[in-house]
Amino acid sequence: MLVILLLAMGCQEQASDGSGAPLNRKIRLAYPALSATVFPLVYAQEKGIFEQEGVEVEMTRIRGVARIVATLISGDIDVGWMGFDGMTNAVSQGVEELRYVGEFLKELPQNLVVAPHIKTFDDLRGQTIATAGTGSHTDTLFFEGLKRGGLLHPRQDTLYLNMAGAENRLTQLLNGTVVASSLKVPFAQLAEERGFRILQYQGNLLEPWGGEGLVTHTRVISSKGEALKGLVTGMIRAVEEMREKRVEAIELAAAYLALEPAMAEKVYDYMMPIFKVDGKWNPEGIQRTLDHKTGPERKMDVTQFVDDAFLER
Repeated sequence: MLVILLLAMGCQEQASDGSGAPLNRKIRLAYPALSATVFPLVYAQEKGIFEQEGVEVEMTRIRGVARIVATLISGDIDVGWMGFDGMTNAVSQGVEELRYVGEFLKELPQNLVVAPHIKTFDDLRGQTIATAGTGSHTDTLFFEGLKRGGLLHPRQDTLYLNMAGAENRLTQLLNGTVVASSLKVPFAQLAEERGFRILQYQGNLLEPWGGEGLVTHTRVISSKGEALKGLVTGMIRAVEEMREKRVEAIELAAAYLALEPAMAEKVYDYMMPIFKVDGKWNPEGIQRTLDHKTGPERKMDVTQFVDDAFLER
């Protein structure tokens, strides 16, 4: 199911589509979930930052990183928001045209949230639990967290489900369909308000590791370089402004995420230290992520899959 949100802005260029939108100034961007992790994109749109940078951003929600990657490869979108390891899944399967062009989340703000009666990891044995799509950043952290908690074979020790959509997993947790799930901000906090508990913070379990950010295709770099530059610069400016204008950012977060003001403030304070203001990645972290996906027998240089030219200001 696709939930499409058009974030339209005006800018001038030579070519245009039927509506007058300039084709090489328009970026079609997909993201996997309505969560706090993609809030800088929304902030940049609502505050007119993308427009000031001369780029029109059309955002489409696509559940599951694997589907975003497939849509990016097919040419139906120009950029995908995902964890770097989501991109390396495709790289490990022989896709060589994807490029990481900006990292704006140093780690995934992910928690293992459990039902009130679950006290230890051992209580999860034989129980139904849920995380995101197979091979996603969320799934990788969830699997690692369970192993560190003593469930050495998570898929055998539990009824392990891959379920796209954090709000969907929250609903299943609240309904009792699953007893544990991987939840990001603000879903973990909303579960806590209902009496559920955080058993483990999983965001930093694999450090150094790739974070989350913008992935594009070489054909987009060739055909829409200026638009990509505007997108990346707009993201950097958005994170900077979010830090400077706390009250405005909290008000927008409350509206975007449908949160009470107190919860929106809590989410803001939780997320701001995790957002990266410069868009730069940790070379060691992304290389380790790639090595994890490709295996030791197929050593690849991660620098061929990144492009930092758009980070220059």
